[in-house]
Amino acid sequence: MTEPTQEKNNTEVVKNKSLYWDKIIYEKSRQYIIGNFKKNDIIKEIVKNMEFDDTIIQAIKSLSERRNNIVKNYSKKHILIDGTFKLRTKLLLGSGLPSLIEVGIHLSRNYGIPVIPATSIKGAFAHYLLEKMEEDKTITEELYKKIFGTDLNNPRENQRGLVIFLDALPQGDMRIEIDLINNHFQPYYMKQDNPPNDWYSPVPVQYIVVGASTYRFTILLDKESNFTEEEKNKIKTEFKNMLKLYGIGAKTNYGYGRFEPQAEN
Repeated sequence: MTEPTQEKNNTEVVKNKSLYWDKIIYEKSRQYIIGNFKKNDIIKEIVKNMEFDDTIIQAIKSLSERRNNIVKNYSKKHILIDGTFKLRTKLLLGSGLPSLIEVGIHLSRNYGIPVIPATSIKGAFAHYLLEKMEEDKTITEELYKKIFGTDLNNPRENQRGLVIFLDALPQGDMRIEIDLINNHFQPYYMKQDNPPNDWYSPVPVQYIVVGASTYRFTILLDKESNFTEEEKNKIKTEFKNMLKLYGIGAKTNYGYGRFEPQAEN
């Protein structure tokens, strides 16, 4: 992790964006209050401090090298997906995390970049397959158990899943942006005596998202797994459909988190 440096004005410049977002920003909030900053100005200041720089480039390079070393340890038949996917919409990760500006964002603690956690990818895909299972008979309970280790009929029979999901890594075109949503019913949500209607003034809420960026997704198979080619193709197809049609992260109902496949390694 990069050490803070001293500038001429004797203020610390923290190069790790996660440290800045989780810790330093709360210390700086005192300056915002004293300086009578407006909230919009605070958000612009935050985004400016989280812009793409040499630190992020080095972090992405380091993570990519580590990922390459992991993939090299697997034979081709055990690499289900290892490729890049382009965001078609904006991506919101960790919206419920604590934040100075109300809406959070997930950043890798050590690298300070918005990786998509493997647990989020696995959870989103599990939920997607459960929904698809009702209409697609080729997605069986047995296949679901092989992937995730979950026995849908008897939780006591759960086992280790045979599909390994890794964090999705942003690539060199990563961008942090400001997005906006208007709350039209704030008085209703604040006090139930106020009926929901369109006569209230909209209350704009700004928050930070990942803009047009490319991510590397990697899914591996346990070396002791015995998936058929048909099963592997099915998992691969449905995972791509999930990223394209359902999305990942927060606000997917509003079109966030949709990806298009780009290239496979």
